[in-house]
This record gives sequence, structure tokens and C-alpha cells, in this order.
Amino acid sequence: MAEKKLVLIDGHALAYRMFHALKVEHFSTRLGEPTNATFGFTRTLIDLITAKQPPDYLAVAFDVGGTFRDALFAGYKGTRDKMPDELAYQIGRIHQVLEAFNIPVIEMDGYEADDLLGTIARRAPEWGVHTLIITGDRDLLQLVNDHTSVQLPGKSRGEAEVYNADAVYARFGFGPAQIVDYKAIAGDPSDNIPGVPGIGNKGATTLLQQYGTLDDIYANLEGITAKRQKAALDAGRESAYLSYQLARIVTDAPVVFDLESCRTHDYNREDVVRIFQELEFRSLIGQLPGAPEAAPEAGQQLSFFDAPAPASDIPGVPASQPSTLTHIVRTQEDLETLAQALEAAPRIAFDTETTSTDQMQAELVGISLAVSAGEGYYIPVGHTDSGEQLPLGQVIARLRPALSNPAIPKAGHNIKYDAIVMARHGLEVSPLSFDTMVAAWLVQPAGSQGKLGLKAQAFMRCGVEMTEISELLGRGKKQITMDQVPVEQAAPYAAADADMTLRLVEKLTPDLASGGVERLFNEVEMPLVPVLIAMERAGVLVDTAFLQSMSGEISATLESLTQRIYEIAGQPFNLNSTQQLSDILFGKLQLPAAGLRKTQSGFYSTAADVLDGLLEVDTTGIIEAILEYREFEKLRSTYLDALPRLINPETGRIHTSFNQTGASSGRLSSSDPNLQNIPIRTEQGRRVRFAFVAAPGHRLVGADYSQVELRVLAHICKDEGLQRAFHDNQDIHASTAAAVYGIPLNAVTSEQRSFAKRVNFGLIYGMGAFRLARDSNMTRTEAEEFIKTYFGRFPRIQAYLDATKRQMVEAGYVETLLGRRRYFPQLDSASRQTERERRDAERAAINMPIQGTAADIMKIAMNNLYRALIARGLQARILLQVHDELLLEAPDAEVDE
Repeated sequence: MAEKKLVLIDGHALAYRMFHALKVEHFSTRLGEPTNATFGFTRTLIDLITAKQPPDYLAVAFDVGGTFRDALFAGYKGTRDKMPDELAYQIGRIHQVLEAFNIPVIEMDGYEADDLLGTIARRAPEWGVHTLIITGDRDLLQLVNDHTSVQLPGKSRGEAEVYNADAVYARFGFGPAQIVDYKAIAGDPSDNIPGVPGIGNKGATTLLQQYGTLDDIYANLEGITAKRQKAALDAGRESAYLSYQLARIVTDAPVVFDLESCRTHDYNREDVVRIFQELEFRSLIGQLPGAPEAAPEAGQQLSFFDAPAPASDIPGVPASQPSTLTHIVRTQEDLETLAQALEAAPRIAFDTETTSTDQMQAELVGISLAVSAGEGYYIPVGHTDSGEQLPLGQVIARLRPALSNPAIPKAGHNIKYDAIVMARHGLEVSPLSFDTMVAAWLVQPAGSQGKLGLKAQAFMRCGVEMTEISELLGRGKKQITMDQVPVEQAAPYAAADADMTLRLVEKLTPDLASGGVERLFNEVEMPLVPVLIAMERAGVLVDTAFLQSMSGEISATLESLTQRIYEIAGQPFNLNSTQQLSDILFGKLQLPAAGLRKTQSGFYSTAADVLDGLLEVDTTGIIEAILEYREFEKLRSTYLDALPRLINPETGRIHTSFNQTGASSGRLSSSDPNLQNIPIRTEQGRRVRFAFVAAPGHRLVGADYSQVELRVLAHICKDEGLQRAFHDNQDIHASTAAAVYGIPLNAVTSEQRSFAKRVNFGLIYGMGAFRLARDSNMTRTEAEEFIKTYFGRFPRIQAYLDATKRQMVEAGYVETLLGRRRYFPQLDSASRQTERERRDAERAAINMPIQGTAADIMKIAMNNLYRALIARGLQARILLQVHDELLLEAPDAEVDE
């Protein structure tokens, strides 16, 4: 019979490791509660109990305070920093998670967790059990024997190393039992164990290999020939034996331990889900051991190793669907009943099921609607199964009165997508009053990525576990499209989407008000949705012949550059292989690599910033050629060759998607393709813009704000010098140069103006003297003096920077003039922050009110312009927004207006 396995976790060690492995800014709730250690700890638990060979028994040990070692030596662990407040708080949360999973916690006053683990491991063979201890503390390697192994973190992230006696010997040169003797001599700075002064790690290892134990070393002290070593041992005898007592793990602590209570058996899923909801661990729900798709009856116990319970009475439909009463609309009578309900509704939530995520090419499969919480309707219109479905035209016609009624507000989650799909199929839904995704993002913009989806919001705000789309469509090569899903399976899923959207409106409305962003939501963000819809539907025309011609030119240039690089390198190689390039640069050509970072594969990095730093020291010319090659290759692959493939076959135009919820500053982003990121710094990059053309009889009209972010800065900081320059309509960068250099405005050179421009943007966004010196060829001293002079000329800018940093720390957030906020929950505990993390947070805090206010101003301008074009009956339309610039397409006759 195979030996059973007991896994013991060193609780504090695992929590510490996860706390430092996962960044707190990426793992915190929308209310700012840090969850990085708790998440990592919980994920480890789930990985353990869902493994192919899970442990038979599982328990976790924690330290609880002072121990007998503190009485032996007052300085024990005296060099350790106080546990960060953010981690101390999470230890309590970890206890709650363990309680929900019915995993025992072992603690005992006067003893460390190590002692409890050691005692249990020593007794485990009596029960016919092999023990695996999971820790990050190498002290526990002294417990390794034929019945106990220890798992430590591996050298690479995510790896682990399990030690038996042979592995300990291979790593240290002596066996597990000698770990205590080693620490007695060498000491341990992390625990402030003194050891023997004057004998380091190497000396301790040699002594143990020669004599075996601490006692044997002192028994043979007179035979030690190295005088200095012998003297150190003689003088340090008392310290050595004290250190031995401090380092030795107790294996006979009077701990009460019941092995059977540690059996990985049952847990109450409701308790686990409840704590996961508080912690916003939705991604871990689907990984729960033995968890059925449905939440069980209250109080129902589930074994970790039970098979999943039956999903539902309907084949293929997981029963995790919330309590949404689903109506499938298949007949004319059903449609009429629904239409009447919609026309009498105070609010309508709607959603679409489609064949694609591309809103401009997706075919409509079904429409879901909700008018009251707990109830949803699904109208199948494009399923391929043989079930009864109403004609799409008939459905659209009957829904139009309610869905276009200006008196009935419409809600959706990512409403822009569904509105475009509906519009393409003949129904312009309006008014679009509430997008629950936009609302959730406004309430908590920072750290919300990955948590804005409908399923995540439903779980976090309503405690509802919704079916994932992959449960219906599958994954990978076997994935199908929604039109292939039987109506009976699709209907509960779709109806719940509309129902949960309606419920989220009620949850989010008070949050918008309490967060101070209700007006921003109603007056800026929601009015922008129809504008973005119109822009995405309009698309932009590209000259494919121009792109093809330019691609040919670039290809010839790339071939020439490739040959030039090969000549310098003295051999051909794969230019797109970072490993081969690293070998050429730092191996064959011997470019200086001191101080350069390495990749996980162990090769020196060839990232752009690394190559930029090598430009000045490269005498071969290869770095300049490689950077030029990369620039041209990116132009060709990203734009010249890619854009023609993205032309919509129906419209003949390229349709980008504008992401309203992508940045905490409020800036819009563009994707599929990204049309905001076309290079403009180089001549070839600027040429790509000529590929974007107007339709016959039309022209492109560009309009941008002049120095909008600096104007916002001048308004916010109220610096008189900066404001005067704008009021006098001066060239702001030339004015800055004149002020800082102390010269007349008409004496400013183009180089001085260019430098002042970099300084204007750099200094207000946190550029320090080191960066300024690097970018300007100044010495560090000159750069420091320049910065001092700059802020001396514009003193209110420095005051703004200082005040913003204070607000970030004291209030925990900064905000734009319109009240858009960015929170900094990671700054709750100063002890957690490294200097680099704090500087990064400061830069983000300084940037956000300026860039965010500029983004708000642009959104207001877009809303006003869109309405003005309609009010004047013009055919001109907005096509693109690139931060401070708008691009319109206008008939020739409307260009001047």
C-alpha cells in the first residue's frame, strides 16, 4: 500500500513570498484592500488540492509571537523589518480562506511554526505518512530524512525544488542533520543568529566536511592547524552553542495534532464563494476543487475530490446561471407580449449574441432583454438548429418603438458593441443611458483591468456566478460560434446577461454619486458613446496602392540594411532572433555589456532602450543599423502590409475600435487596428499618414488643440509666467527657453526651443537630473542647475508637483478638474514601497490631473462637435481621435464651414 502524504505549509513563509512576488497594485479590490499575498496563497492551496496526486492530509502552521528563543537571546530576529501593514492585514484574510476550506491552522504560544512543523514531521512515520513541508525558509532543510522532504522556491519564477537528503548534500556539501551545526558556526544574518565571528560560510562548510558536527569540531579543536580559525572557534565557543540552540528546530513541542482532522475532505462552497466575493477572486472560482458549476444548496458540503454535480435539467447548460427566469421568444404572440412589456418599462437592458467579436462584421444570432430584476427574454434570430425562430425583420420592426423611444433609458454592458450590431441590422437603439462597464471603470479606474467584464462585476457586486461563454462555445480547435449553440442552451446564458446588467445599474448608480463622478458619467462619458459609435461605423479609407508601393520601397531598404548588418557582423544570422543578435553584439563584436540586464534565458537584452544606450560606444555602426532596421520592419509589418488586410469587405474601409475604459486618465485608446500610434517622429513614419485618404468629393480635415496639457498645467498651478506666455499668444517652448536661458525671445535658437520642449513635458512628468543629463548631453551638475533655474522661473509648477504628491499620500487619490479620480491603494503602507515604486506612483499622480483634464476637454469637444454637425445638417463626420487631435471627413462644399 502506497505511503500516504501529509503536506504542511509554513504559513508566514508562503505569505511573505507571495506578498513580494505579486505586486500589490495589481492585486487589490476596488475599495483598495490589498490582496496580493492572499491571492497567491489561495492559488497555491487550490493547486495543491486539485493536483493529479493531491495530498491525503493538509495543514498550515503560523507563528503567533515571542518564543523561548527570545528569552535565550534578546537580539534574535532583531535585524528583521517589521511586517508590512499590508501583509499583516492579509494574514487575517488567509486565516479566513483556510477556515472556509476546512484546512486546519496550527499555532502555539512560545513556539515558532518551524517547531510545530518539525514536531509533526517527526511523529508522522508512526502514522504511516510521508511529510512534505512547503516553505521559503532553508532552516527547515534540517528536518529532511527518509520520511520528510522540503519544498523551496526554485531559481526561476514559478518553479519549486523538492529536497531529499541527497539533494541537500548536493547543494551544501553536507547532510540535513548538519544544517544546525552549519548555522551554529556561520550564523544567519536573516535571523540575527551570531554564529562564530571570523568564520564565514566557506570556513563552516570545510570544518563540517572534515569533522562532522559542532561537538566534534570542539572535541578536535587542538588539532586545527589554522591559527586564526582555531582562535576564532575558541573565542566563539559560547556564541556557537547559543547559535545552535537558536537554529535547532524543536521536534518535541507539546502540540496537540489530530491527523484525521487534516484530511483533505469537505468544504462549504458558500463560505468559500463568500470570501472570494469579498476579495474579488472571481478568476479562482472556476478552479475550486470538485466545484460544480452550480452553487449548492445552503449548507451543502462538497468533497474536494467529488465529481462535478449535474449541471442542469437542460443538456449543456451549467446550473451556475443566476436565478434569472428565462423566456424564449419564438412566436408572434411571445413577441407581442415582450413588446408590450418593453413599452411599459421604466428602463430596458439589452444585449446581443453574435458570431464574432468584430462589431462591424458580426452576424446577429439573438437579442436578450430585461425590464425587471430576475427575469430575462431571449429572441433567437440566427441559430442554425431547426428550432422555431422569428424572422429578423419582423423582430426588429416590433422592437423598434420601445428601443428607440427617447423616454425609455437603455442600459448595456459595453453598450457600444451591442448598439453597433443592432444598428447594422436595422435598429438604432436610443437613448443609450447607462453603460455598466463604463460606470464600473469610472468608480474605480485604477486596477480595474480584468475586472470590468459583466461576469466579474456580477460576482463582485452581486455575488452571482455566471456561466462563462467558453462553457457554451468550448475552447481551441473545437470552439464553435454562438449560432451553432442550441437555443435551449443559449437562452439562459443570454437572458442572464441582460438581467445582470439591469441589476448592476442599481448597484452602480449610488457608487457613481458617492465617488463624485456621477456628473462626469452623465454629461461626458455616456454622451460620448453615440459619438464613438458613429466614428467606428464610419471607418477610414486607405489608399492600398500607396501602401503596396511604400511596402516595396521599405522592403528594398530592409534588404540593404540586412546586408550591411551582415557585413559588420561578419556572418549572416536571424536578425529577429534576440538570442542570435545578443551573441553577435556581446560575443563576437564584444560590445560593452557591463551593467546590462539579462533575459530569463540568460542572454543580454537587446531591447530598444539597451541598444539606445550603446549608440555612443559602438564604433562599428551596427547598433544604428539595427535600430533603423527595426523601425522600417515595424512600419512594414504593422502598417504597410497589415492595413490592407483589415479593410472591411462590406464598407471598403478600416474600422478601429475606441476603448473608453482603457486608461485611468480617461484617455481613449484605439485597437484592431491601433490608429493612434502611427509613428510621426521619422519621415517614413509620417509618410504612412498619406495612406489615409478621403472619399471622392471629400477632404480630410484635421483639428488639434495647441499645447493643451501645458495650458491645463498653467490653469491648475496658476503660474504667472506660464499663463502670461499663453495670454500673449507666445510660442510656449520658445518662451520657456528665453526664461530659463535669460535671453530675449527673438534670440532663442531652434535647438534651445527643442530642448525647452522636452523639458516642459519631461519635468512636469517627473524627469530628474539624471534623465535630463542623458537626453541633453549636459553633465549631471549642469542638469541639476538647469532644473533649479527652471523651477525658479516657474515657481508655481514646483508647488503644484509638491501639492499633488501630498494629496496622493494623504487622500489616496488625485483628480481632474471634472472630478475624475485615480486612486493609489498601494500607498496605504509606506513600509511596502520601494523607492522606485514610490517614484512611479508620484509620476502617475502628477501626470493624471493634467492628462486626464485634457482628455475630458477633448471628450467634451467631441460631444459638442458631433451635436453641432447634426444640428447644422452637415454631412461631415468625425473619423478618428488621436489624443489632442480630431480627423474629420467632409464633402468639398463643407470644408470651409
